[in-house]
Amino acid sequence: MRGLEDTENGLVLRARQPVNPTDRAVREIAPLTEQDIEEIINTLNATTSNTESSFHWRDRAEFTIVSLSPYRDFERLEAVEFPGQGDNPVTFKVGPASKEVVAYLLCYIGQNPEITRQPRWTVTRMRIRRILLDNGDTDRDDTILGVAKEALSFTTLHVSSKKPRSDFGVLANSFLFHVAYNMDVAARIGIDPLLELRRIDRVRRASARSLDAPRQTYTPDLVHHYMMGVAAEVPLLEYLSYYHIAEHYFEKVFNDDLVEQVRRGITDPSFSVRRARDVQAIISIVRRSQRQVKEEGGVNEQRALQLVLERFVDITRLVNDLSTYDSTLIDYYKTNEVAFAGAGRVDLGNSDEDAIRSALAKRIYKVRNALVHAKDGELPKYAPFGHDAELSREVPLMRFVAEQIIILHGKAL
Repeated sequence: MRGLEDTENGLVLRARQPVNPTDRAVREIAPLTEQDIEEIINTLNATTSNTESSFHWRDRAEFTIVSLSPYRDFERLEAVEFPGQGDNPVTFKVGPASKEVVAYLLCYIGQNPEITRQPRWTVTRMRIRRILLDNGDTDRDDTILGVAKEALSFTTLHVSSKKPRSDFGVLANSFLFHVAYNMDVAARIGIDPLLELRRIDRVRRASARSLDAPRQTYTPDLVHHYMMGVAAEVPLLEYLSYYHIAEHYFEKVFNDDLVEQVRRGITDPSFSVRRARDVQAIISIVRRSQRQVKEEGGVNEQRALQLVLERFVDITRLVNDLSTYDSTLIDYYKTNEVAFAGAGRVDLGNSDEDAIRSALAKRIYKVRNALVHAKDGELPKYAPFGHDAELSREVPLMRFVAEQIIILHGKAL
């Protein structure tokens, strides 16, 4: 008999003996034959391109689908085939992942074993145990791939054509729009959340037992934006939710800066209220600020963002949080621009913190602009889902900035 055992590398099937006569029989897992393995390898090697969420062959493709609607409504389409028309008909079908895709994703999990140690895998472990203890259905696929398909329950979109094509990605997104338009059910092509690496546990307490009662109260508006970011399933919403926390103080810091400029001017020992040019210089400061606000329809957001960073964000803490979360990020920001936003590099190891904040404000603000402005013909431009991998690397930076702002404005209980 076989049983499941939790190890540091996740769940492992091990031979075991019943503890007592009342033990339930455990479903036997049949090994894959050499022919099965060879066929899977050959099929995967025949792909023209693939990622963890899309697999392209000459005449077909398969995409893992992430439901954006509550209650996994997209799965209502499973097992329904939508045949195409015309000289080169394209057929769409929503259903379980193929054995090739399951095999690929199992290898992906094997290469990233920390995935299975995340809290969200608790339900999956329970499902695997339930499947192994259920021997009622004799028509089940009892191979490791069959059990994995049943336990992980990935939903994929299969797109096939009678002739070779290179636009399966466009076709898949067209189908998703068609479904959303007609059935009010949204989904996107992407890696299943079950397989995402949630590195935030490295920075935070993962266990409820280690959690203390709060010692501060926080501004409700900021908390609501923060919770929306934490709950967001797409990087765009996550990033903008955290950005709104910094944006909350734009007008205040901008006005405070104007007041400080005027105060410095009138308290300077060289200033005299009896000299017209000195008074005129102060008036010019105010007029310049007012003109800027009028021309831009509000405060200068990039300047305001930089002021927020100067007043509320500790660079040392930011670097420590980023390094703990993902040790590659500091070097990534130093060597990589954000292509879809035209945002420049940020050297967080620079000894000049003013230079860091200036570069940081430019990068954050340009990313924000790329997310909220999508005029056709303008470059650079953010492509929803297409740039999610790149945007995901900007989210931790914005999240840790937002957290410092919330905490700094907390009030002791």
